[in-house]
Amino acid sequence: MKKDRSTRKFSSRRAVEFGIWDLGFMIGMKPILILGLGNLLQGDDGVGCRVVEELGEATCQAPLPDEVEVMDGGTPGVGLLNLLDGRKRVILVDAAEMGIAPGEFRRFAPQEITLTGSRERFSLHRSGVADALALANELRIELPEIVFFGIQPASVEWRDSLSLSVHAAVPRVVEAVLNEVRLVQPWHLRSRQGK
Repeated sequence: MKKDRSTRKFSSRRAVEFGIWDLGFMIGMKPILILGLGNLLQGDDGVGCRVVEELGEATCQAPLPDEVEVMDGGTPGVGLLNLLDGRKRVILVDAAEMGIAPGEFRRFAPQEITLTGSRERFSLHRSGVADALALANELRIELPEIVFFGIQPASVEWRDSLSLSVHAAVPRVVEAVLNEVRLVQPWHLRSRQGK
């Protein structure tokens, strides 16, 4: 019997060879993802990773709902689409050049995230988020609901620590992300109040 090659799936080896890796195979993938992005070796560019690290510590005392996963995404570029695949909602946290005071942060919807050069909207600092979302749009890839928290960096020079102003913002961003999760999961808020 001859196999129909048009419906044959890639083997994991072939997927790696072509740079295609669908993380949807992961057992226990959770529908809500909190994803910190950035490079820990470039100062404030690593703020997204530091936020999810702090979020992990904060949720030891008050766990997140079972439907929520927290992940350090590093600098995935357009590979971000693989991390979004199969999710219902994603909360992205990353450094963003917005022309505001270092350490300030803003919440954005995906349509507000554009490539560098737009005067009407902010530009992301080296994250590839805008590129990934633009690619998804061009390829007509269905995306989950996305919320983006951008934190204004002070410096993205080579160093493994955050600037003082961005470091001071981390707890406020963690609280904003937790509030975002509570908005989607009202029963979680009730369970915290009951404790």
